[in-house]
Amino acid sequence: MVRRVDSLGRIVIPKEIRKVLKIKENEQVEINVSNDSIILNRYSSIDKYDIALTNLIEVIETLYEEYIFFTDLSSIVLTPYKYQEYKGKYLSPYLSHLIDLRSDVCEISPRSLNLINEEEAIMASYNIKTIIKNGDTVGLLIMISNKELEDNSLERFKLMELFLDKYLE
Repeated sequence: MVRRVDSLGRIVIPKEIRKVLKIKENEQVEINVSNDSIILNRYSSIDKYDIALTNLIEVIETLYEEYIFFTDLSSIVLTPYKYQEYKGKYLSPYLSHLIDLRSDVCEISPRSLNLINEEEAIMASYNIKTIIKNGDTVGLLIMISNKELEDNSLERFKLMELFLDKYLE
């Protein structure tokens, strides 16, 4: 495909490419230059904190058998060790819908949940929070558990939410 650069230096990414790469309106992209090429990548502010957040996720997984996920607008960015195969996978339509609506969901008793497209639903209790920073939706914070979520679990989730908010400043 060939596109023209307008007077402000803008290039339109064709709808077909945005659809295939699941780039949504107002989503940030990272621009890099390599030799004589311009490279566009999906941008995730969560990626910058990969090591610290991964360590925190692993501690929660080990101590409480609760599993924390962070997503950007279209895929899972950080996962607990048990679910590492989910990293980088596209979000299920249900999770994408929650992002579009900026909705939060808490299911204290185990229910069916699809995290990614190509996997069967898992039975889990879950808490899902839309991450909003400076008025823009960034992704989701998700906690799942094989047992019922109790007050302690919900407090840990709130702690993760505050921790993430501080990291994304």
